Amino acid sequence: MNAFSSIIGLIVAIICAIVCRNIAAGKGRGPTLWAILGFLFSIIALIVILILPRKSAI
Repeated sequence: MNAFSSIIGLIVAIICAIVCRNIAAGKGRGPTLWAILGFLFSIIALIVILILPRKSAI
């Protein structure tokens, strides 16, 4: 059961990384940084990128 839960955790982390990257790219933020943050912090990073406003072009 331990290997199974590790695989599920890895899959969730990868999905969160992809979703964070796509949202960050749409908001004009660094997609690579947010992909890494999404992988490391999963749901927390996803919530943060959803709350952040779109980056304005100056």
